[in-house]
Amino acid sequence: MELNTEQKQRINLSLHAQDVLTIDREQFAPQLTSSVFINELLFRYAPQAEASVTENLERRRKNILMQLETIKMPELNRRAVADALLNPVREELVRKSAAFPRGTSVIFRLNNRNRDLFYDRDWKDAVYYDRRPSKYMKALIEEYASHTAFQREAFYFQEWITLAETAADAGKLLRFTTSNSRNELVIWDMRVYGVFPNEAGLFHYIVGRCVRKGGIKSDERIASFRISRMNEVKILSTASSRSGNLSKAEKKEIEAKIAHDGVQFLVGKRKECVVKLTEEGKVLYRRIQYMKPIPSFIDENGHYHFECSSFQIWQYFYRFGEHAQIVEPAAMREALRDDYYRAYRSYCDEAVRPEKEQQPIPSTC
Repeated sequence: MELNTEQKQRINLSLHAQDVLTIDREQFAPQLTSSVFINELLFRYAPQAEASVTENLERRRKNILMQLETIKMPELNRRAVADALLNPVREELVRKSAAFPRGTSVIFRLNNRNRDLFYDRDWKDAVYYDRRPSKYMKALIEEYASHTAFQREAFYFQEWITLAETAADAGKLLRFTTSNSRNELVIWDMRVYGVFPNEAGLFHYIVGRCVRKGGIKSDERIASFRISRMNEVKILSTASSRSGNLSKAEKKEIEAKIAHDGVQFLVGKRKECVVKLTEEGKVLYRRIQYMKPIPSFIDENGHYHFECSSFQIWQYFYRFGEHAQIVEPAAMREALRDDYYRAYRSYCDEAVRPEKEQQPIPSTC
């Protein structure tokens, strides 16, 4: 169980696992190289994985013994019961860890931290992987890749999710950084309400009342931040910061805003947007729930009036095509029209494209 001096690690991964690594690096850590991301993923996921057989069994054993404490029986008997319950679990974990499909070789440089972790001479799972760390790493990555994107985000950012939940429970401020549109770092302080999925169950958002670092409580606003868009996260001590507690009224206000706008649309200026729907558009509006805005009212002309961000309206109704027409605001109506027109032109042959962009768009190509 030796690693070469350059610490180049070769593991066999299925094409699916390789695709997931590429997608998740772009989503979770685009600033990292592929090699650095694989190292980070292995380190973060190993303690949570079923492929870490010994650690997984120990967690299960503790839970079983805690439940058996309520039953009057000798300590040796409780341990015997736990062993009997865990034996088939161990067999299943070992079977699953060896059942992942073969693929092609992936080579990366193992960092020092992971070298010490995976090439430890006292590695407890060595017996399950023929003393080959590469087999263990393959099982970890293949198992990780078998989960949904939402679950993978939770695995990768488990530490930050735990910090946010701890801050909410303890009534402490959470400080974190994000990058703005100019790639500048912005530091925020938040009184955390909780961590929630968006309505499609795809991403995790930290929700609460926040203000830029150094701001005062009166400047706070209700906001949500997708956890994979954050850079650094830490809990501030009560000795050096104000309280992170939320009042009942503040919690109710956040709950109402989530119910109206959706978790991912708590930030951004609200404005009135008016949308005209065809009959088919109304069917689509009833059917499509992801990112769906809630109308303030429907006027006598059948137009839907929304009080929300322009971004939400654009993202939701863009897919409706001819079955939704933005009436107001005019700037969004024009922007959407121009975007559709550019898409139309890309599908038409040069011979039948309008000579000037100002010409009316024909009904067919």
